[in-house]
Amino acid sequence: MNTVVILDHESKNIEGYRRMLEASRSQIDCEFFQYPEKALDYLKNHSAAVLISELEMPIMSGKEVFDMAEMISPSTVRIAMTQMDSVAETLEIFNRVRIFKLILKPFFLPEDLVNPIQQALEYHRELEREELRIRKMGQELSRLEEVCQRFSEKLEEKKRKYRGIYHAASGIIRGNLNSEMNEINGSEADFAASACEELLQEFMRYYMFEEHDWQFHKKYLQIRFSYPEEGCVLQIKNKTGEEVPREILPRMAYGMFLGGYLCQQMFHIYRTVILVEKEGPVYVMRMFCQHPPGEKSYKIRNAKVRNLLISFMKEIAKSLSFRMASGVKEQQFAVRLYFRKEDGYNE
Repeated sequence: MNTVVILDHESKNIEGYRRMLEASRSQIDCEFFQYPEKALDYLKNHSAAVLISELEMPIMSGKEVFDMAEMISPSTVRIAMTQMDSVAETLEIFNRVRIFKLILKPFFLPEDLVNPIQQALEYHRELEREELRIRKMGQELSRLEEVCQRFSEKLEEKKRKYRGIYHAASGIIRGNLNSEMNEINGSEADFAASACEELLQEFMRYYMFEEHDWQFHKKYLQIRFSYPEEGCVLQIKNKTGEEVPREILPRMAYGMFLGGYLCQQMFHIYRTVILVEKEGPVYVMRMFCQHPPGEKSYKIRNAKVRNLLISFMKEIAKSLSFRMASGVKEQQFAVRLYFRKEDGYNE
């Protein structure tokens, strides 16, 4: 799109332009016209980088040509030509019409015409680059808007899917267990509230908003809750022989976290085994925890605080799975959570 359209109603002038531009034919592609309507018709049907027009013409003035050209081909750079004796009138036109450059006739050297044309072509290339940059920015903005929209939809979907878990946790924090909290002292109440808040933060951080695979969850939980040198062991095994489905993995992993967290908060020493098994279409998470006998084995000495923490865990666990079973014996307890792939996420 480097074509230059030159319009002048006098044929002798056009012949002079041709001679001046002959040496630059390889760099400048020119189309010459004597009649404004033909020049404008060319702009309608072809791409032109530059339009050079004489301002003083008998049928249609240069100003009218430029006005029409701006509507037909707004990206075309416009140059006005005029005689020295009409500069005052030309400057008035120049101020009313968007013209890149004004050149004065007569031209004595080829450079008098070639240089303005080359400057206009370079300006046109700058406009094209800027337009391309803006277009790419627009495309990138549209892409980012689509990504944000998809992310927002995904986030809302996760919020909807996990609403049951979130409300179970936040409801307890807001005071569903206030009656029990009133029966314990300030420091113990602070501990219970802090534990509730930490569990909810953990849920929001790793299980509600992010997606991880089985190996990530296994490694993360074992690092966090298993330190054999202190007598605390957590083992996790997938005995199904297959990958845990994506639909249930976050809930199951959070159930494992709850088990590990409960053991860590309750006991100085523990040995916990978490197994994932399958019973037909149902996935079962089994947790077994063994701990030393006696009150001294407990980190939390107050039985009411322990019961408060256990109650909180159970409330969340119920919202994780479609069925839960638990049992307690001396020095050990067991929990089973049942998950179905087709259940998706709890509402």
